[in-house]
Amino acid sequence: MPSHARVFLSAGEASGDAYGEGLVKRLRALRPDATFEAVGGRRLAASAGGLVADSSRWGAIGIIEALLVSPRVIRGYFAAKRRLAKGEPGLFIPIDFGFANIRLARFAKRLGWRVLYFVPPGSWRRDKQGGDLPAVTDAIVTPFSWSAEILRGMGANAHWFGHPLRELTTESGGVEDRVCGRLAALPGSRGHEIERHLIAIADSLPPTVREVEVAVAATADARAILRTWARRRPDIPVIVTESDTYGVLKRAEAAIVCSGTATLEAAICGCPMVVIYKASWVMELEYRVRRPKFDYFSLPNILLERKAVSELLQHDASPVRVRTELEGILRGPGREAQLAAFDELERILGPSDALTQAARLASQMLAQPTEPPIP
Repeated sequence: MPSHARVFLSAGEASGDAYGEGLVKRLRALRPDATFEAVGGRRLAASAGGLVADSSRWGAIGIIEALLVSPRVIRGYFAAKRRLAKGEPGLFIPIDFGFANIRLARFAKRLGWRVLYFVPPGSWRRDKQGGDLPAVTDAIVTPFSWSAEILRGMGANAHWFGHPLRELTTESGGVEDRVCGRLAALPGSRGHEIERHLIAIADSLPPTVREVEVAVAATADARAILRTWARRRPDIPVIVTESDTYGVLKRAEAAIVCSGTATLEAAICGCPMVVIYKASWVMELEYRVRRPKFDYFSLPNILLERKAVSELLQHDASPVRVRTELEGILRGPGREAQLAAFDELERILGPSDALTQAARLASQMLAQPTEPPIP
């Protein structure tokens, strides 16, 4: 076993930050001698003991918004490269965010680091996976069984232990009593989308909603959320909850969720939902120019390959339409249909110890000798 146990994690989104925190927690228990470095957000900063680069404002959807955040991403990318090049190599764990992490994985591997890719980009696709993943990794942990099969067929050392969100929701606590008339609001994690979605949620509430609990992402400003709500709906009590998304979803009767990982979190927590996404005018322009083709944009529907939850994109997410869809899942057959679909999803998502199993694999990789640098 090498004398060092150096671990470098790199996450570019809020979900990756949560996965990274879970991996660090479990690796510390398995390898008390390990030292941690990270690119990430608030959670990895706390668990790893600081950050090489803060990626909490790296998230973007679409080409134009990606260009706007690219200077921050590029600065963080070069900071990570400098740190990887210093000292002895260890284990590099990139988490999703392929734009920077694929390049960092290739760079780290050339320097002799072992590379364990956790949740590779595009892993939900059933037809293909990233073509360069086998060459830039020593092992891959993917959240979907079909992804592992495709990657193995490409020559990668790929593992499927289940989806990490299942373990995170399990360790957050058991089932809670749902509060009658309470709506969960998950307006997103990216700064440019939170206010748009919060306004859309505030304008869409049916009379049966008596109070709203907002799950505040680690990248969001709770005070700004309170100010926006007070301007828009001072008549509806609001609870702003930080660092307890799963509790928010387990207490509510239903949810309005910004598209993203949160849709899968709501499904795992058994909270019927309406999924919305309202883009900026810049994204609307890009959409009209590019005309991307997709059947669904929420993870439950993508994974089930059918419409199981309501999806309202851009102008379809009008107050009347959102209110109508929400009323349909607060009571009646629409609610029961979603809950039945969530049971199907649980089988797709697999075992509930993915982070624990991935940490064990990481510990084993730390015990292996590192490769000599490639000239």
